[in-house]
Amino acid sequence: MKKKIIAGMMAAVLAAGMVMPVSAADTTPQENSVKVGYEEASTFTLTIPAAVTLSETEGTEGSIGLSAMNIETTEKVQIKVTEGITDGKVTLTDVKDSANTCSSTVSLTEGGEGIASDAVIAEFTMDSTLLTVPLYFSALGEVPAGTYSGQIVYQASIVSE
Repeated sequence: MKKKIIAGMMAAVLAAGMVMPVSAADTTPQENSVKVGYEEASTFTLTIPAAVTLSETEGTEGSIGLSAMNIETTEKVQIKVTEGITDGKVTLTDVKDSANTCSSTVSLTEGGEGIASDAVIAEFTMDSTLLTVPLYFSALGEVPAGTYSGQIVYQASIVSE
């Protein structure tokens, strides 16, 4: 019997502890705020041809550019040549005989001045309507038989305007 009385008292104490006090006396509205935000990182994709086949007799055109560009309005994307052009020319070397070389002037206009090493060759903003820049390679002239290869390295980066 004693156990039943103690158990009943414990149940009453537990029930009383579960009641949450509610105060309705303060009728002043409460106000607070939440900060809402979003951040989208600037992105772009540099597009260059896998290969450009040059000619002994005619100039060749290739183009580089951007796709899927989404940058801030205070930024621009610069493309520059970082390797492969010396004194405005790209040098191609015979893969079987490194003593055999030929070169082609690389310019931004047909028959134009060669691109300087480490030169910025294009800049694009979100307002840019065209996202490509043509590159012109001059004719190689007479070249001994062989398979020739060269490489130009481009770098694209986001900079502040």
